[in-house]
Amino acid sequence: MPRARTRTAVLSAGLALAATLSACAGEQPQPHAALPMARPDPRPVAEAVLADTINKINALGTARATMTGSLGMVGQLNADGAVRYRGPQADLALDGKTRNARTEKLAVSIVDEVGYLNTPLARPDATKPWLKISHDGSDFGSKLLSPALAQLHESVDPRATFSGVEQATRIQGSAPDTVDGRPTTRYDLRILTEEAAKIAPDEQQRERFQRAVEDGERELGYQLWLDEQGLPAKFAATTNIAQAGEVSLTSTYRDWGTPVDIHLPPAAQVGVFDDLPPMAQPPR
Repeated sequence: MPRARTRTAVLSAGLALAATLSACAGEQPQPHAALPMARPDPRPVAEAVLADTINKINALGTARATMTGSLGMVGQLNADGAVRYRGPQADLALDGKTRNARTEKLAVSIVDEVGYLNTPLARPDATKPWLKISHDGSDFGSKLLSPALAQLHESVDPRATFSGVEQATRIQGSAPDTVDGRPTTRYDLRILTEEAAKIAPDEQQRERFQRAVEDGERELGYQLWLDEQGLPAKFAATTNIAQAGEVSLTSTYRDWGTPVDIHLPPAAQVGVFDDLPPMAQPPR
């Protein structure tokens, strides 16, 4: 009798284990929860607007421009001048004033991507009022001032900002506006830095966008006002530059297609700062 009870208990346990294994085998594996899909960007791509504007700038080739804003360590800028667009380049001549600790006259020429600056705050010597500034120069003046001058250069040429990255630019918003009494449309534009770093055709562009990505700037913001002909009436940009601080400039355009003269300063009046310059003295 005890042996019979033992066999019964073993049989019952075996049946229970078999039932359990059978139930487990019948269960279907639960799929992993799907990762949330990246939400598509609802903002329209600015490619069509920018391509049309860039084509019109290239076709007319010249404009007169007023520039206002901050050149970082150079001070507040208020200047008037002209721009000539030649292929991918933009030549520039400006006359105006800067204000930091005091107000000083300022003249700038940029031809063939080489800058020339005339201000009492940065004169090589008494006979050479113009300071030559090259983006790849090894002299002190170029190293110190070329980033700010490059931003000044880009601020009069929307092509330098958007060419090649039109597909990576989104229209954050647009609205009717006026510029100097002229009807315009204001576009708030955002360049997606990660995408732009992949598609920008120019190496310096790619490096600039990649630095923005590494600094946590997912987007760079700009404002562009277009007149009824689709030409820039105003362009505003702000950039942080290590050597110069925050450079925030607004260019206002007029007289598209008007002939302009942009001259180089006389070579005898141009110098450089090979080393740290002496403290600039105010003019007497």
